[in-house]
Amino acid sequence: MSNKSNRSPLYWSKRNSVTIRVGGISLQNHTLTTIQLSETLQQKKPVLLLDVRDTEKFMTGSLVHENAPTRNVPYLLMKELDKPFDEETEKLAQNVQIVTVCTTGNKAQKAAALLREHGFHANALEGGLTAWKEQSNEAK
Repeated sequence: MSNKSNRSPLYWSKRNSVTIRVGGISLQNHTLTTIQLSETLQQKKPVLLLDVRDTEKFMTGSLVHENAPTRNVPYLLMKELDKPFDEETEKLAQNVQIVTVCTTGNKAQKAAALLREHGFHANALEGGLTAWKEQSNEAK
């Protein structure tokens, strides 16, 4: 006898997203793993790295790569304003994949969802800067 249930699983994983089923409603959190982001950057695909931490934390260091610009737009500021970006950042964000980053990935997921609501193509870095640093250390 099988232990499998006929009900939908609580969650399942797909490439670039996680779908969570809660009470029959599907929620998607679009994420990129550190490996997927590394590959995207190496392939020189158009990407905007968007650090959504507070300015003070951003000033202590962020994800910087020669193949993609990095901008700091704190999530709380983005959330409070009618539009998430200033004009210069908005121009950079057109027709590129935006990858939101924070320390652990939680705030980045919220920021990416907000940006998608505004019509931008945005994904969050899964695990945030913590995961990025771990991957970088493992690669050495």
